[in-house]
Amino acid sequence: MMRETFRGRFVLVTTLVAGLLIVVSGSLVFLAYRNALMDSLDRSLIAAAREGAAGREPANPTITVEYLKIVNDQFYQVMSRQGKVTIAYLDSAHPWPMNKGVVRRALAGDSGFESVEHKSEKFRLLYYPVDADTVLRLRTSQEGVELSLAELKKLLIFSITPMISVVALLGWIYSGRLLRFVDDVRQFASRIKEGQWDKRLTMDAYGSEVKELGAILNDVVENVKRSLEFQKRFTADVSHEIRSPLTSLRGNIEVALRKKRTAEEYEDLLKNNLSDVIRLSRLMDNLLFLSRADHKILALRRQWFDVKHALERIVEGFAQRAQAAGIALAGDFQEDVELNGDIELLEQAWSNVIDNAIKYTPRGGSVSVQSRATDGSVTITVRDTGIGIPEDQTPRIFERFYRVERNRSRRLGGTGLGLAITHWIVKAHGGDISVESVPDKGSAFTITLPKATEIGI
Repeated sequence: MMRETFRGRFVLVTTLVAGLLIVVSGSLVFLAYRNALMDSLDRSLIAAAREGAAGREPANPTITVEYLKIVNDQFYQVMSRQGKVTIAYLDSAHPWPMNKGVVRRALAGDSGFESVEHKSEKFRLLYYPVDADTVLRLRTSQEGVELSLAELKKLLIFSITPMISVVALLGWIYSGRLLRFVDDVRQFASRIKEGQWDKRLTMDAYGSEVKELGAILNDVVENVKRSLEFQKRFTADVSHEIRSPLTSLRGNIEVALRKKRTAEEYEDLLKNNLSDVIRLSRLMDNLLFLSRADHKILALRRQWFDVKHALERIVEGFAQRAQAAGIALAGDFQEDVELNGDIELLEQAWSNVIDNAIKYTPRGGSVSVQSRATDGSVTITVRDTGIGIPEDQTPRIFERFYRVERNRSRRLGGTGLGLAITHWIVKAHGGDISVESVPDKGSAFTITLPKATEIGI
């Protein structure tokens, strides 16, 4: 059951790793302590050997000193002071073992150590060279070392279980605190699932990494919330925009079918229907454009073109409409200015701004279009003496379906998508669009575009 949860697996792995580290650390401590004790014992044997080689009795009474002499290639063992021979030959039966190899190395001038067991007791032996045919052999009991090591081993064995238990307990407690943010995220996700979009995560108590994760999740939720709200508003706006011309079309058709009418009346009805169909067609075209832009399937077809020539063509296209509306339309374009971009999309963007300027400028007003170039950019400014935009509504004019005066915009055939499309086209070219406006005095839209850029969709 424990292994089925992340917390359980975390504690299990932590405990196993900690247990392994404790065992390895304990073994290293045991070996280091044993080596230290044996090193101390060896140093005492060396000190005693030096005293014995000088003819003095070793100060340490626990150390036994014996002389090994070689006679006719056979080793004799002689007690140090009494001179009593205890064994005749090396190969003769004797309770004390003797290492021939170590003795030969000692006769060659190289002292050596060995540990032996005699009558169930361990001893440490030193073979110390005295002269060409004499070797001191010193021995002392390892009982003190073995007792110390046995106590240390017992301490280590009995301490492993409580130490591992403490590690497991601390791991369980800390993992609970560590994973508390997971429970917070789970509850947060559950609230989002239930539609509670106003709640946010607070991760300040869990450290910078988790705090950053919480900030990212909050941003994601905020973006999703805005997207959903946008989709709802967008759907409602589209439905409303489509409903108006459809209602008009239906009404006209129903009126036409109630009784027979003259050719002139049918012509008027068809003209009204055509106007609604054009409006629907324009709305569908704009929606399709924005849909392709949102899904990043609208590619820029870049080319170099003359800005003055393009703007003159646009202004000429609006000249008749401006004249019919009693509006003075003028252009002031700098010569020899070229721009690298999608000419069709840019002409659409500029046309949208000029169209709005004419649409919202009353009779007797004026609209001017100006282009200027700097070292790296081109600026197109469209000024009008129209109704203007209130300051509090200026930041929203590039939103889809947003209109300052909805009734007037619909009456004039606007869909509320022109400036949104213009904004997207300008941004796709790496440019910027801004507006300055004073109510009842007019507005000035400024589009700044880099002459050449690799920025795309």
